[in-house]
Parts: sequence; structure tokens; C-alpha cells
Amino acid sequence: MDFKNSYQRKKVINNQISLFVINTIVLFFLSIALFTYLKSSSIENYFKENVTVNIYLKNSSADSNVKQLNKFLNLNETVKSIELISKEDAAELFANEIGEEFVGFLGYNPLLDLVSVRLYGDKIDIYNIEDFIESLDNFEFIEEIEYDKPLVESLVYNFERIGILIVLISVLFFITSFILINNSIKISIYSKKDIIKTMQLVGATKSFIRRPFIASYVKIGFYSSITSLILIFTLLFQVSFELDEIDFFSNTNDIMILVSFIILFGIFTSYISSHFMTQKYLKLKISR
Repeated sequence: MDFKNSYQRKKVINNQISLFVINTIVLFFLSIALFTYLKSSSIENYFKENVTVNIYLKNSSADSNVKQLNKFLNLNETVKSIELISKEDAAELFANEIGEEFVGFLGYNPLLDLVSVRLYGDKIDIYNIEDFIESLDNFEFIEEIEYDKPLVESLVYNFERIGILIVLISVLFFITSFILINNSIKISIYSKKDIIKTMQLVGATKSFIRRPFIASYVKIGFYSSITSLILIFTLLFQVSFELDEIDFFSNTNDIMILVSFIILFGIFTSYISSHFMTQKYLKLKISR
């Protein structure tokens, strides 16, 4: 008898561990999908903000002209950063790049003073950049304005499609996660159907029978959620360490949404699945 009880306890523990591992893996991948969705705009802006609009100034431009332009750009809400590169600095950078002192060879510096402007990522598309360039028409000391138009078009086009793909994948992960967790609990409860029948035979009420099952699976759902969050944050810290330019934790709202959703999803799915599956077996007729 003791051997049988020991075997049953071991079977229950193994069953719970298997369910915990499955739930954790499912919730971990759901966390990745949700976090990618939440951070998609930030990732998009990160790439877009590497696009520069280069404003070349005429040789005749005075310091007062540069200050005037700088003031105008600082007041522009679409501008994120401004960098002034003098023709001398540009010549030095170019010489280092080609490995040759071209100014001495030519006898003069053919380069121009440059104001390198980066716009906010959510402001970057062809129309906004063209509007920004048009706003500089009144500055007669500007020689030329250029930016990588094909790159901008490519970024806008690709990120529109990536955004749609991320939404579809997130929805797919959500549905798949629910189905997998539900099926795992279904299999687990099925293995305990004899216990449910035994409790019914001794006259236990339905709510009394359901309560320990629901509590057990909700607890597993909660622990699985916490474990999956620990795994995803460990992964994000590692990625942030490797890529200093990307800060995954700057927006606390995204973090709170992720944590709240995963915990609630893990608990809610476990509760719903265990409730309906125990109810299913409680409705089966038993022979006394």
C-alpha cells in the first residue's frame, strides 16, 4: 500500500513538473513575441534615427549664419541632434579614411562646412524629410542638402511590413500558447480522473473537488509566469550588454505591460482550463 501511495505521489510530482516546464517554455516564447511587439516602434526608430540629413554651407557663410541655422534647428521639433563638422575636421576625417593627405596635394580644401542633422525616428519618412528640407530654403548660405533617399524609402517600406508581421506572429503565439497550456492541463487532469471519481463516490461536492485542482494549476501557472519573465529579462540584459545602443528597459510602461500580461495570462489560462476540464469529468456518470 505504501509503495502504491509513493508511486502515486511521484507520478503527481512528475506530472506537475512536466506541466510547469511546458508552461514556462510556452510563456517564455509568448513573452518574446509580446516584447517584440511592444518594442517594435522603438527598434524602428533606432534604425531610422541613424539616417542623417547633411547640410553643406557655402564658404562665404559667416559664424552668425551658422548660429542662426543652429538656433532654427534647435527650435525644430523634428530634430533630435545636431553636429557641426568644420571643413578642416572633414578634411582630416577624409584623409584618415583614404590614407592620403589630399589637401596638400590639391593645394586647397575642396570640402565645405557641414551640419549633420538626425531627425526623430517617428518623424522620418520621405514627406517629412522633404518638408524639413523645404523649411531651410530661406537660408541662402546653404550650398546643398542631401540624405540617403533610397535608404529612407527602404526603411519605411520594410518596417511597415515587419510591423504587420509582428502583429500576426504575436496573435498566433497568443492563440498557440492558450491551446498548448490548455492541452497540457487537459492531459494532466485526465491522468487524475480516477481521483475525481473516487471523491464523487464518497459524496464530495463539485466545488470541493474542483478547488484543489484549480488552486494547484493556478499556482503552477503563476510560477511558470515568474520563471518565464526571469528568463526573458536575463536574455534582454545579455542582449543589452552586447548592444549598448539599444536600451530595452528605458520605457517602464512596456515592462509593466509585459509583466502584468504574462502573469495574468498564466493564471487566467490555468484557471479557465482547470475549471472546465474538472467540470467535464464531474459531469460524467459514475457507478457506485
